[in-house]
Amino acid sequence: MAVKRRKVRLRYKEERVLFSDVLPYELPVIFSNRYFYRYLLECGVKIRNRKVEYDANMPAGAKQMLYLIFNCKNESELQRVGFDNAAKSTIPFSYQILHKPTKARTLTVIHPANQIEVVSFYEKYKSLMLYYCGRDEFSLRHPKKVACYFYYRDRLHNRLLGKKADHIELFFNEYENLKSYFSYGSYTHIHKFYEDYLYQQAEKKFDKLLKFDIQSCFDSIYTHSIAWATNSGRDIYKRTFKGTNDGTFGFAFDLLMQRMNYGETNGIVIGPEFSRIFSEIILQQVDTCVKRRLLKLGYKPNTDYLCYRYVDDYFFFYSDQKVREEAMRAFMEELREYKLSISESKTKEYKHPFITEITIAKQGVDRLITDYLSFHDGNNDAIAEDEDDELTDSDTEEDVLNEDIDIDKLQKTLDNKDRLFFKSNHFIAKYKAIISTAKVENREVVNYTLARIERKVLSVLNRFDKDFKRLSTALDKGVMMDECAKKKNRMEVMLADYLVQVCDLAFFLYSDCKRINTTLKVMNIMNKIIIYLENDYKRKDKPDVLRFTNVIRDVVFRDIQKEIEQVFRISRYNDQTPLESLFLLITVKSLRYKFRINQDILDQFLCVKYDGMRLKKDEVQPEMNALVFMLLLYYYGNSDRYKKQRYALIELITKRFKRDESDLRRKQSELVILLLDLLACPFLRHKDRRNMCAAMGVDEAAQTEIENYLKKRKYMFTRWTNVNLTKELGAKVSLEVYS
Repeated sequence: MAVKRRKVRLRYKEERVLFSDVLPYELPVIFSNRYFYRYLLECGVKIRNRKVEYDANMPAGAKQMLYLIFNCKNESELQRVGFDNAAKSTIPFSYQILHKPTKARTLTVIHPANQIEVVSFYEKYKSLMLYYCGRDEFSLRHPKKVACYFYYRDRLHNRLLGKKADHIELFFNEYENLKSYFSYGSYTHIHKFYEDYLYQQAEKKFDKLLKFDIQSCFDSIYTHSIAWATNSGRDIYKRTFKGTNDGTFGFAFDLLMQRMNYGETNGIVIGPEFSRIFSEIILQQVDTCVKRRLLKLGYKPNTDYLCYRYVDDYFFFYSDQKVREEAMRAFMEELREYKLSISESKTKEYKHPFITEITIAKQGVDRLITDYLSFHDGNNDAIAEDEDDELTDSDTEEDVLNEDIDIDKLQKTLDNKDRLFFKSNHFIAKYKAIISTAKVENREVVNYTLARIERKVLSVLNRFDKDFKRLSTALDKGVMMDECAKKKNRMEVMLADYLVQVCDLAFFLYSDCKRINTTLKVMNIMNKIIIYLENDYKRKDKPDVLRFTNVIRDVVFRDIQKEIEQVFRISRYNDQTPLESLFLLITVKSLRYKFRINQDILDQFLCVKYDGMRLKKDEVQPEMNALVFMLLLYYYGNSDRYKKQRYALIELITKRFKRDESDLRRKQSELVILLLDLLACPFLRHKDRRNMCAAMGVDEAAQTEIENYLKKRKYMFTRWTNVNLTKELGAKVSLEVYS
């Protein structure tokens, strides 16, 4: 009898914007708005009618945090905080990630006060945001409606949550991993468009495809242009604009973007989803004007051409060269009206059939993974597994080993000759040939390749575990002990070699493309391997049944340790792009303590020099930002092994708080976020924080109140302890909304 699944709808909270729309995707998995969200809900903090509202009975420490966030000293100053001009703008926290081999990309975390403003803006203007994002037929990815959230409460749901979640955590586990405030339809990744009927229908109708995108889109956008796009165009708006707040949606959005970017009008913050919505509104106006111009020339969409846009990437299908020329002229002129331009280097032409170089490479990668990473039979032929049948947590169900032994199935397992045989160097040679033949670079297909490897490894482990579980059960029950022990030992050795080769392959692919997305995918593969090897088989009211010996764990975990050490050994800290490598410290900490990387290697990577327990004087020390501080503090923890490194790091953090002029410190998103995080950090003492708080204008009495408040809540932005890496990586991957 089928078990009925109960559909559970989640309650609507306007603050859910904080989970999906205000932070860049490219942040450490231990950093989130989860606890900031809880703080706002608990204390009733909102912005209404350009004033800060809050629960009058909020704890003293919570109110002191509010003063810090809104740059106030007391209640009367808090009541006078204004949101109707750009005068009180804040300084966003900008950090860099590796975008291309020799080019960094700047991303932005906005000030907590501005994050609260964004919540208020969405609540007030969500209908207009949807309206202005719904006028264009070209756009493939735009907000369609406010998303409704629900989940199915069933056996699988409860298993994935884990057994320790209480009812409050149950709600937060579901609600805080929501993908987006708005629903965006079916195209969450650009590759889905290539596989969709829209692309195939266009291919049937037209002979040629022109691909182009916008040059430095977010860096080039002029904030005032949002008012032009929502008020009949630039010329008309400029003639009628009086220079003051006109109460329009466009003016409000313009002002919001200026306030969070220190009053800048040239360029917008990069990373948050609301910035993509801002650009989407402008580009929809451009698309509408281009379509109108082509219609005047007699060119009809779906008859003479088809045009699709994914964020700032355009796909223009056509047959007649004249329509292409008129369309490109129209696009260039309309984009120029908004101070935007087409990137010549990324403009490419294709002829029917429209198969791109990347598509060719991906097809080759698919075949390669199937041939090399699968099980092989006695003739060394690959045996395809069902990759939809991924490894689950079914092995931790309490009744998993309570069944009786089926001797026939056990004998079949003992006789099974299928094997895992994989050499990463053979795979790598074939992989190089594929990307060379397809004329693509590794960075263009590496994320796809790593995602496919992860999926294949999961299916292989699931297949492997069916036989391995049967052997473990037999040994536990004393059935055919000698035969089962020998077979199990051989399978362990086979699996250890396979996983070591998988690790070697993953880090080879990563070595040439150390980007955030790639790092997260490597972390995901390593985490799946670690979790699989660490978990024993569970039984109700009985001791766990040993799954693997420490021998296989030591072999694989030591290899992961060495691969990560190699990443740090061959490079040096760069304050322009430090995060890609440091993310891996989170994976290292998830391993057993004895597999921590050699500290001398990490110190050398960071270019930190010591004199006893302190930083070496008269030596140039590295410039670190808040995210680096958080990652290193998380890794060092309270361990005596890293006491010297922790003290030196605290010294660097204190210097960072004192570096800039005092009247600018509370305006800086980086310092406000960092201080709130450190006041919750269990690895610092009260006296360690004292100088930091003083630099931010927080006296010791207020510091004590905030610390007492945060002791009960534990975290603010960084989760310092008890990190469930599987859950955090899963939540992060679910937020990867475009590529």
